[in-house]
Amino acid sequence: MIVKRIDIIPTQEFSPETGGAGKVAFVTDTGDVIFDCQIKPGRDAMKRNPVVAYISEALRQVQLMPEYRISKSYMKFAPGVLPAEFAL
Repeated sequence: MIVKRIDIIPTQEFSPETGGAGKVAFVTDTGDVIFDCQIKPGRDAMKRNPVVAYISEALRQVQLMPEYRISKSYMKFAPGVLPAEFAL
């Protein structure tokens, strides 16, 4: 699966003191994979911008999915989809 676009829809405003919540959609040619993401308040939230925090949480959830853990599926990102400061 190749992610061609990432959409982030906040449902709770993000701040380092309160964290945030939102939906992250990895858009592919075959459909969207949507994650409900909670960003916890504290030191980790202060270090990252909200976009990177939401994408990191979505990728953490991908790693928990059985089809990806046993390598039956894969997820790659098209060039330029991830923010420049994001490092895999």
